[in-house]
Amino acid sequence: MSSHSKALEFYDDILKQAPRFTTRQIVFGFIGSTLIMVGSTWGLLYILSVFGTITITFSDLLPYSLLMMVGSFAATLIGVIANLILLKFPGTVTVPLSIHRALKKKTGEYFISPERRGQSWAILVRRSLYGSILVVGIALTILNFDLMTNVQTPDILAFGTGVAILCTAILPILIMLLYYGPWLLKDAGLFYLDHKDRSVSNVGDSLEDILEFFAGVDLILVWLELTINTYIDAPWLSLFVILVALGPLFAIVLNFTLIFMALKDRTRLKMIELLLARYDLPDIYTSSELIKEKVMTVLEASVLTPPESPSRSD
Repeated sequence: MSSHSKALEFYDDILKQAPRFTTRQIVFGFIGSTLIMVGSTWGLLYILSVFGTITITFSDLLPYSLLMMVGSFAATLIGVIANLILLKFPGTVTVPLSIHRALKKKTGEYFISPERRGQSWAILVRRSLYGSILVVGIALTILNFDLMTNVQTPDILAFGTGVAILCTAILPILIMLLYYGPWLLKDAGLFYLDHKDRSVSNVGDSLEDILEFFAGVDLILVWLELTINTYIDAPWLSLFVILVALGPLFAIVLNFTLIFMALKDRTRLKMIELLLARYDLPDIYTSSELIKEKVMTVLEASVLTPPESPSRSD
């Protein structure tokens, strides 16, 4: 058995010890996402129409909610296909790694040290919210120029449908490259030892920090632009527009996340195998002493050493 095979077998045994979602929890998650979809489409619009905030008839509201439900089901099927592609061809989501390598300009080196990262409801919700904000921010940025010219008399249902269609179109690419990619690199334990900055960082963590910052700033800028253009006539509109787009997409990304969590053990192992085979990286199982020596050398170099006291002559 080769060293890579032994390492994969070791990581497989270790990583399987981390807490995972049961089949029942995954089913409950899908039920929850369905309720979120209903609440963020029919429920939200119905409440706003009751209070007179918007004028929407029931005959318009029901088809819109049903359309969103069908779109959620279709997007979930796309999510299954995306995860199967990821499982078969993990190299399809290594674009973030290529970007990271280009940015670092070979100022350090990579190594692999997988961690036992468990699954929980808090992680599910937080990651799904991050993914939905990322996609909605990009979608609203694409749409906002057209939206600004018609914002005084917006057709809320047409807008919501337009955002949903655009998000569905860009969702598979964004989810695989900017959501699954960094997440897999993070859980595969891909670290970067930066000789220039004298630091050690998880590559997936670093990429996600950048994307989270971009998604948050992007959404805030869209909200500010909407608020400036609509505050006098409809001060509530900017927040409502974001909720109309974010709510349904959060439910869809929640489904994507559940599917990924169900297959994460296998896809993570595939990513580790790819990193070992394609990039021939040292890993903590086969090269632990080498990695520790290099890490300590870099970290010790970043610590100031006080000068030796001059010896006194008697």
